[in-house]
Amino acid sequence: MIEIKKKNDESCCCKPAPKEDADRYAGCLLCGKPLVYWTDARRLRCSVCGRKFEANCACEDGHFVCDACHAAGAEAFFVPVLLASEEKDPLLLLEQVMALPRVHMHGPEHHAIVPCVLLTAYRNNGGELELEPALREAIRRAGQVPGGACGYWGVCGAAAGAGIYASIVLGSNPLHKEAWPIPMHLTSACLADIAAVGGPRCCKRTGRLSVIRAAAFTAECFGVEMPISTVRCTHIGRNRECIGTACPFFPTSREA
Repeated sequence: MIEIKKKNDESCCCKPAPKEDADRYAGCLLCGKPLVYWTDARRLRCSVCGRKFEANCACEDGHFVCDACHAAGAEAFFVPVLLASEEKDPLLLLEQVMALPRVHMHGPEHHAIVPCVLLTAYRNNGGELELEPALREAIRRAGQVPGGACGYWGVCGAAAGAGIYASIVLGSNPLHKEAWPIPMHLTSACLADIAAVGGPRCCKRTGRLSVIRAAAFTAECFGVEMPISTVRCTHIGRNRECIGTACPFFPTSREA
Protein backbone atom coordinates (compact mmCIF):
# COMPACT_ATOMS: atom_id res chain seq x y z
CA MET A 1 0.00 0.00 0.00
CA ILE A 2 1.05 3.57 -0.61
CA GLU A 3 1.97 5.46 2.55
CA ILE A 4 -0.82 7.54 4.04
CA LYS A 5 -0.11 11.26 4.21
CA LYS A 6 -1.88 13.45 6.78
CA LYS A 7 -3.67 16.62 5.76
CA ASN A 8 -4.96 19.45 7.90
CA ASP A 9 -7.22 22.37 7.03
CA GLU A 10 -10.42 23.90 8.17
CA SER A 11 -13.39 25.63 6.65
CA CYS A 12 -16.11 27.79 8.06
CA CYS A 13 -19.18 29.50 6.72
CA CYS A 14 -22.14 31.54 7.79
CA LYS A 15 -25.26 30.12 9.39
CA PRO A 16 -28.56 30.32 7.53
CA ALA A 17 -31.87 30.72 9.26
CA PRO A 18 -34.26 28.65 7.14
CA LYS A 19 -37.99 28.68 7.65
CA GLU A 20 -39.14 25.75 9.80
CA ASP A 21 -39.96 22.69 7.65
CA ALA A 22 -38.99 24.61 4.47
CA ASP A 23 -36.78 21.66 3.48
CA ARG A 24 -39.63 19.17 3.72
CA TYR A 25 -40.05 19.04 -0.05
CA ALA A 26 -36.46 20.03 -0.89
CA GLY A 27 -37.31 23.52 -2.02
CA CYS A 28 -36.09 26.96 -0.98
CA LEU A 29 -34.47 27.01 2.46
CA LEU A 30 -36.15 30.32 3.21
CA CYS A 31 -39.71 29.87 1.97
CA GLY A 32 -40.01 26.23 0.86
CA LYS A 33 -41.10 27.08 -2.70
CA PRO A 34 -39.72 25.07 -5.66
CA LEU A 35 -36.36 25.93 -7.17
CA VAL A 36 -36.08 27.14 -10.74
CA TYR A 37 -32.96 26.07 -12.68
CA TRP A 38 -31.42 27.82 -15.73
CA THR A 39 -28.82 26.62 -18.20
CA ASP A 40 -27.07 30.02 -18.04
CA ALA A 41 -25.50 31.47 -14.90
CA ARG A 42 -26.82 34.71 -13.45
CA ARG A 43 -25.36 37.13 -10.92
CA LEU A 44 -27.40 36.70 -7.73
CA ARG A 45 -27.17 37.98 -4.19
CA CYS A 46 -27.35 35.35 -1.44
CA SER A 47 -30.45 35.97 0.67
CA VAL A 48 -28.56 34.84 3.79
CA CYS A 49 -25.05 36.33 3.69
CA GLY A 50 -25.64 39.10 1.13
CA ARG A 51 -22.67 38.23 -1.08
CA LYS A 52 -23.04 38.00 -4.86
CA PHE A 53 -22.36 34.83 -6.84
CA GLU A 54 -22.75 33.40 -10.32
CA ALA A 55 -25.57 30.86 -9.93
CA ASN A 56 -27.93 28.72 -11.96
CA CYS A 57 -30.99 28.62 -9.74
CA ALA A 58 -33.23 30.49 -7.35
CA CYS A 59 -36.66 29.79 -5.95
CA GLU A 60 -39.90 30.92 -7.56
CA ASP A 61 -39.87 34.03 -5.35
CA GLY A 62 -36.28 34.86 -6.25
CA HIS A 63 -34.53 33.67 -3.08
CA PHE A 64 -30.99 32.41 -3.63
CA VAL A 65 -28.85 30.71 -0.96
CA CYS A 66 -25.16 30.19 -1.73
CA ASP A 67 -23.45 26.82 -1.20
CA ALA A 68 -21.60 27.97 1.92
CA CYS A 69 -24.79 29.14 3.61
CA HIS A 70 -26.66 26.05 2.44
CA ALA A 71 -24.13 23.76 4.11
CA ALA A 72 -23.50 26.00 7.11
CA GLY A 73 -23.77 24.26 10.46
CA ALA A 74 -23.86 20.73 9.04
CA GLU A 75 -20.12 20.12 9.48
CA ALA A 76 -20.23 21.44 13.05
CA PHE A 77 -22.83 18.81 13.84
CA PHE A 78 -21.51 15.75 12.02
CA VAL A 79 -17.76 16.03 12.68
CA PRO A 80 -18.14 15.46 16.46
CA VAL A 81 -20.54 12.59 15.74
CA LEU A 82 -18.00 10.89 13.49
CA LEU A 83 -15.03 11.50 15.78
CA ALA A 84 -16.89 9.79 18.63
CA SER A 85 -18.28 6.93 16.55
CA GLU A 86 -17.07 3.34 16.64
CA GLU A 87 -19.43 2.28 13.83
CA LYS A 88 -17.68 0.17 11.20
CA ASP A 89 -20.44 0.19 8.58
CA PRO A 90 -20.10 3.33 6.41
CA LEU A 91 -23.66 3.02 5.12
CA LEU A 92 -25.07 3.07 8.66
CA LEU A 93 -22.80 6.04 9.42
CA LEU A 94 -24.13 7.79 6.32
CA GLU A 95 -27.73 7.22 7.42
CA GLN A 96 -26.93 8.55 10.89
CA VAL A 97 -25.35 11.73 9.55
CA MET A 98 -28.02 12.32 6.90
CA ALA A 99 -30.67 12.13 9.64
CA LEU A 100 -29.13 15.05 11.57
CA PRO A 101 -31.44 18.10 11.63
CA ARG A 102 -28.95 20.44 9.92
CA VAL A 103 -28.56 18.14 6.89
CA HIS A 104 -31.04 19.08 4.17
CA MET A 105 -32.73 16.73 1.73
CA HIS A 106 -30.40 17.91 -1.03
CA GLY A 107 -27.37 20.14 -0.90
CA PRO A 108 -23.59 20.46 -1.16
CA GLU A 109 -23.09 19.30 2.44
CA HIS A 110 -23.50 15.77 1.03
CA HIS A 111 -20.31 16.26 -0.98
CA ALA A 112 -18.43 16.39 2.34
CA ILE A 113 -20.53 13.82 4.21
CA VAL A 114 -19.61 11.00 1.81
CA PRO A 115 -15.80 11.21 2.19
CA CYS A 116 -16.12 11.89 5.92
CA VAL A 117 -18.18 8.79 6.69
CA LEU A 118 -15.83 6.72 4.51
CA LEU A 119 -12.75 8.05 6.31
CA THR A 120 -14.38 7.30 9.67
CA ALA A 121 -15.30 3.75 8.66
CA TYR A 122 -11.81 3.24 7.24
CA ARG A 123 -10.30 4.23 10.61
CA ASN A 124 -12.83 2.18 12.57
CA ASN A 125 -12.04 -0.92 10.51
CA GLY A 126 -8.33 -0.74 11.19
CA GLY A 127 -7.12 1.66 8.51
CA GLU A 128 -4.19 3.81 9.61
CA LEU A 129 -5.47 7.35 9.63
CA GLU A 130 -5.42 10.41 11.87
CA LEU A 131 -9.13 11.05 11.60
CA GLU A 132 -9.73 14.65 12.66
CA PRO A 133 -7.30 16.34 10.23
CA ALA A 134 -8.48 13.96 7.52
CA LEU A 135 -12.09 15.03 8.08
CA ARG A 136 -11.15 18.71 7.96
CA GLU A 137 -9.26 18.22 4.72
CA ALA A 138 -12.17 16.29 3.19
CA ILE A 139 -14.55 19.12 4.08
CA ARG A 140 -12.16 21.70 2.60
CA ARG A 141 -11.83 19.81 -0.68
CA ALA A 142 -15.54 18.96 -0.93
CA GLY A 143 -16.35 22.64 -0.45
CA GLN A 144 -14.86 23.27 -3.88
CA VAL A 145 -17.51 21.08 -5.57
CA PRO A 146 -20.54 23.32 -6.22
CA GLY A 147 -24.14 22.39 -5.69
CA GLY A 148 -25.73 21.20 -8.93
CA ALA A 149 -22.48 19.73 -10.27
CA CYS A 150 -24.39 16.54 -11.10
CA GLY A 151 -26.54 18.37 -13.62
CA TYR A 152 -24.09 21.01 -14.83
CA TRP A 153 -20.76 19.15 -14.78
CA GLY A 154 -21.85 15.55 -15.23
CA VAL A 155 -19.97 14.76 -12.01
CA CYS A 156 -22.09 14.02 -8.93
CA GLY A 157 -20.62 15.47 -5.76
CA ALA A 158 -21.13 12.16 -3.95
CA ALA A 159 -18.89 10.40 -6.48
CA ALA A 160 -16.36 13.22 -6.22
CA GLY A 161 -16.56 12.78 -2.44
CA ALA A 162 -15.60 9.13 -2.79
CA GLY A 163 -12.62 10.22 -4.88
CA ILE A 164 -11.67 12.74 -2.19
CA TYR A 165 -11.76 9.92 0.37
CA ALA A 166 -9.45 7.73 -1.71
CA SER A 167 -7.04 10.58 -2.42
CA ILE A 168 -6.72 11.39 1.30
CA VAL A 169 -6.12 7.75 2.24
CA LEU A 170 -3.46 7.48 -0.46
CA GLY A 171 -1.87 10.88 0.12
CA SER A 172 -2.40 11.55 -3.56
CA ASN A 173 -1.55 14.79 -5.34
CA PRO A 174 -1.40 15.87 -9.01
CA LEU A 175 2.21 14.64 -9.32
CA HIS A 176 1.89 11.35 -7.41
CA LYS A 177 2.50 8.80 -10.17
CA GLU A 178 1.36 5.66 -8.30
CA ALA A 179 -1.67 7.12 -6.52
CA TRP A 180 -2.86 9.55 -9.20
CA PRO A 181 -5.19 7.21 -11.14
CA ILE A 182 -6.62 5.27 -8.20
CA PRO A 183 -9.18 7.81 -6.90
CA MET A 184 -10.27 8.34 -10.51
CA HIS A 185 -11.10 4.66 -10.84
CA LEU A 186 -13.28 4.91 -7.74
CA THR A 187 -14.97 8.13 -8.85
CA SER A 188 -15.72 6.71 -12.30
CA ALA A 189 -17.14 3.50 -10.79
CA CYS A 190 -19.41 5.55 -8.52
CA LEU A 191 -20.55 7.68 -11.46
CA ALA A 192 -21.37 4.54 -13.46
CA ASP A 193 -23.53 3.23 -10.62
CA ILE A 194 -25.26 6.60 -10.20
CA ALA A 195 -25.91 7.02 -13.93
CA ALA A 196 -27.25 3.47 -14.21
CA VAL A 197 -30.04 4.27 -11.74
CA GLY A 198 -30.82 7.58 -13.44
CA GLY A 199 -32.19 10.93 -12.37
CA PRO A 200 -33.28 13.39 -11.30
CA ARG A 201 -31.04 14.31 -8.39
CA CYS A 202 -31.29 12.69 -5.00
CA CYS A 203 -28.37 13.37 -2.67
CA LYS A 204 -29.42 10.51 -0.39
CA ARG A 205 -29.51 7.96 -3.23
CA THR A 206 -26.22 9.02 -4.83
CA GLY A 207 -24.52 9.17 -1.42
CA ARG A 208 -25.56 5.60 -0.64
CA LEU A 209 -24.49 4.31 -4.04
CA SER A 210 -21.08 5.99 -3.71
CA VAL A 211 -20.50 4.65 -0.20
CA ILE A 212 -21.41 1.09 -1.23
CA ARG A 213 -19.06 1.21 -4.20
CA ALA A 214 -16.29 2.80 -2.12
CA ALA A 215 -16.55 0.06 0.53
CA ALA A 216 -16.00 -2.65 -2.08
CA PHE A 217 -13.16 -0.62 -3.60
CA THR A 218 -11.54 -0.20 -0.17
CA ALA A 219 -11.46 -3.95 0.38
CA GLU A 220 -10.01 -4.60 -3.06
CA CYS A 221 -7.45 -1.80 -3.26
CA PHE A 222 -6.63 -0.91 0.35
CA GLY A 223 -7.10 -4.30 2.02
CA VAL A 224 -9.54 -2.94 4.61
CA GLU A 225 -12.90 -4.70 4.85
CA MET A 226 -15.98 -2.59 5.59
CA PRO A 227 -19.32 -4.22 6.47
CA ILE A 228 -22.28 -2.92 4.48
CA SER A 229 -25.88 -3.23 5.66
CA THR A 230 -29.08 -3.20 3.63
CA VAL A 231 -30.88 0.11 4.13
CA ARG A 232 -34.20 1.53 2.98
CA CYS A 233 -34.85 5.22 2.49
CA THR A 234 -36.63 7.13 5.23
CA HIS A 235 -36.54 10.47 3.41
CA ILE A 236 -39.16 9.77 0.72
CA GLY A 237 -41.66 12.26 2.13
CA ARG A 238 -39.08 15.07 1.90
CA ASN A 239 -38.21 14.56 -1.77
CA ARG A 240 -40.63 15.86 -4.39
CA GLU A 241 -38.40 14.35 -7.13
CA CYS A 242 -38.26 10.84 -5.63
CA ILE A 243 -38.11 8.24 -8.41
CA GLY A 244 -40.01 5.70 -6.30
CA THR A 245 -39.56 2.02 -7.06
CA ALA A 246 -36.81 2.81 -9.61
CA CYS A 247 -34.58 3.64 -6.63
CA PRO A 248 -32.75 0.64 -5.12
CA PHE A 249 -33.36 2.06 -1.63
CA PHE A 250 -37.11 2.58 -2.01
CA PRO A 251 -39.04 0.48 0.56
CA THR A 252 -41.10 -2.40 -0.78
CA SER A 253 -44.80 -2.47 0.03
CA ARG A 254 -44.04 -5.01 2.74
CA GLU A 255 -41.42 -2.71 4.32
CA ALA A 256 -43.33 0.57 3.96
